[in-house]
Parts: sequence; structure tokens; C-alpha cells
Amino acid sequence: MYRKNEAHPISAFPSADPAERRAAIQLAEQERAQSRNRELESQTAMHIAPDERIRIWERLHALRLPTSASHPLMALIATQTNLTLRDLRDEQERRRTSSPAVFSTPA
Repeated sequence: MYRKNEAHPISAFPSADPAERRAAIQLAEQERAQSRNRELESQTAMHIAPDERIRIWERLHALRLPTSASHPLMALIATQTNLTLRDLRDEQERRRTSSPAVFSTPA
């Protein structure tokens, strides 16, 4: 899957022969795989703050941290981010208390 601002490998070589296009596609796939592996490693890196590791997990899995402390995904997220359930609950609480204020429109 290609991101909005990412050039499709085929369009990068519009006049290239099929072998060159295949090579460009394979290279792009390898680069995406390496990038994902780096992110997977960084979601467990001890030198990265817990909130950032949670955001990395959310980005990689296209999911949000559940709002319920008893949600079944909490244990999985803790394992995959190398965090404790307490770390995850702290982030849930931080997000709950720092949610943007709701503004009413003037009458």
C-alpha cells in the first residue's frame, strides 16, 4: 500500500523496461519492510518514552489505545511495547485528562 505522498515505483520509471520496473518495485518493497522492522524495534526500545512507544504501536497497527483499562488488547499492547499495564493505564489517564476542551458556539 502506498502513502499519499509516496511515489509509486512504477511511476518513477514510466519509460523503463519491465525488468527495471520490477527491480524498482522490489527495492521499494524492501525499503518499506526495513522501515517497518525499524519501527517494530523502536516500539520496544527502552530509551524511547512509553507514550511514544504507544504511538508507534498505534501507527503500526492502525489502532488506538483502548480507553478501557480492562480491554483485552491491553495485555497484548503491553507485551508488544515492552511496557507494563500500569504504563498503559497512565497513558490512558493522561489522554483522558488532556483531551481538548469542547467549545460551544456563541448564541
